[in-house]
Amino acid sequence: MKAKKPMFLLSIMIVLSLLASACSGSQQQAGGNNGQTEGGQKESGANSGGKTVITYWNLFGGGDGEIMNEMVKQFNESHTDIEVKALTQDWGQYYTKLQTAVSGGNAPDVGISHTSKLSELVSLGIVEPLDDYAKLIGMDWDVFNQNMLNATIFDGKHYAAPLDAHPLILYYNKKILRELNLLDDNELPIIEPGPDGFIGFLTKIKEGVPQGVSGMLLSSKGEDPYRVWWALYNQLGGPGLIDESGKKVIINNEQGKKAAEFVNNLFASGLVPKNMEKIGETFQAGKGALLPTGVWFTGTLEATEGLEFGAIPFPQIFDKPATWIDSHTLIIPLQKKKKDDNKIKASMTFIKWITDHGATWSKAGHIPATTTAVESEEFKQLPYRADYLQAGNDGVFLPQSPKLWPIKDQLVQALESIWQGRSSVDDGLANAVKNMEKILER
Repeated sequence: MKAKKPMFLLSIMIVLSLLASACSGSQQQAGGNNGQTEGGQKESGANSGGKTVITYWNLFGGGDGEIMNEMVKQFNESHTDIEVKALTQDWGQYYTKLQTAVSGGNAPDVGISHTSKLSELVSLGIVEPLDDYAKLIGMDWDVFNQNMLNATIFDGKHYAAPLDAHPLILYYNKKILRELNLLDDNELPIIEPGPDGFIGFLTKIKEGVPQGVSGMLLSSKGEDPYRVWWALYNQLGGPGLIDESGKKVIINNEQGKKAAEFVNNLFASGLVPKNMEKIGETFQAGKGALLPTGVWFTGTLEATEGLEFGAIPFPQIFDKPATWIDSHTLIIPLQKKKKDDNKIKASMTFIKWITDHGATWSKAGHIPATTTAVESEEFKQLPYRADYLQAGNDGVFLPQSPKLWPIKDQLVQALESIWQGRSSVDDGLANAVKNMEKILER
């Protein structure tokens, strides 16, 4: 037995040597140098499969997030040379994290920005103009909806590719309006022209609905009544939010007051109940005839069992069609490290693919930004979207200003003080101007 021990140890050593050699060989076969340099660092934009890897930050949660994640999956499956790694950031912290990532040299390759936030990002110098990059893949700006596209252009340069538009529209309960004989043969609401026609429409609803059912569901707090005001302000031909200097707020004028008086009278007259809670749930439960809100609610209503509803652009009440609107756009954040041409080309390929496949994204309710998506069979087969498609053209974007979000918040608060009866129309708009200009002067 003692004589066999050296042979046994020798056998063990040979086996271990062969295993080590096999492991080393298998790593090289799987991916060559595994995308690494001699120093062990990953080659820029490469992984073990030789793909160009790009990171994509977005802020989509819930149903929106599920649809976007599925789109990223479809892109990855259809592109053998590119891999997109998507990361969903918390909505409330998204823009702060994006700015921090750019400053720290760790920016994603592709990101999302609201059109209303783009001015700030451009002024901070943390997003790249896309014109030269678009040429790398032959992306045609003419396929984009011009209303959506124009809001993303600064000093003649494209800083984002619009993904969608999400305007304020009007949802209506078909069952309620049908019982009141307020639907035409196409099951569209019968609304007579002008402000008196709309008031008359709301009056008929209020007088005809049974107890426990409301006419128009509109919060007297927050964003939605401000969006209605913005729609009416622009229907009246309002000259804008701020002047050309970017320092003066110009809403305290005839159009601003008339729009505010109209909204305020809806609440004061009782045609729209004040301080209603859970408005969306009330409409879903069939307890409201009308609901003005954003297109993002379409998917939720579609999933509501037994609800028979329609959706149309926000009605023209005054001189011309107009509504509130914002968009999601795709951006390329500034990279502090050396630019990687492969990553830039891959990023633009992804951006073009996502916008071209906007019909899939419109399952969330949003209006696609490209004719490629709008004219696709996938989009045409979706209900409701075509009924409010025009709102993407009629929507009036807020002006380009690096301080747009904070001044908009002041406007929302000032208008809310009017709806809540704490300020007159004159005082409310005067306070809005004062507080907004303080921010613009900083």
